Amino acid sequence: MLSTTHLVLVVMAAMLLRLNRHEWFVAIMFGFIIDADHLFALPRYINDNGWAAILRPTWDDASGLPWKSWFHYPMSAIVVGYLSLGWRFLLPLSFWGMHLGMDWLQLAVGGYNTAVESAIFAGSSVGIVFLSYSDWTARTGQSGLRTYAASLTARSRAAFSGPSGLMARLSGRT
Repeated sequence: MLSTTHLVLVVMAAMLLRLNRHEWFVAIMFGFIIDADHLFALPRYINDNGWAAILRPTWDDASGLPWKSWFHYPMSAIVVGYLSLGWRFLLPLSFWGMHLGMDWLQLAVGGYNTAVESAIFAGSSVGIVFLSYSDWTARTGQSGLRTYAASLTARSRAAFSGPSGLMARLSGRT
């Protein structure tokens, strides 16, 4: 699956679990960032196939060389499981398992991958909006999509009004 699909699903799951800032880091690390290992194979791929090959539907260069690190295989459950001890919801193991499940689904659906991935991406995006709206409604006591959109616009403008607004937002002071 595309990294964007992994990221959207991780964000939705983290919102559902109401993770704190440190737990968000772990969730993103094990659910999304583990795909960074594909970047190590990218120079070889470009060298063998050219820059235009990046836009092909498949990135299989038929070289037989690995695109994935061992973190993409069940054998790494020993390491990830050990790292999960002491975390609420066994976070590393949960999000790593979700990542592997999505990768397995990609292989299982084969030719239907684009439709399945689009459905997962769209469903997760709708889930994020729903969870965000529900949280906003509970927090403010207001309702209505127009009011919610106006609130998001105002918060975004305030957060990105300048370096001080951005830093205050990132540090959680607003």
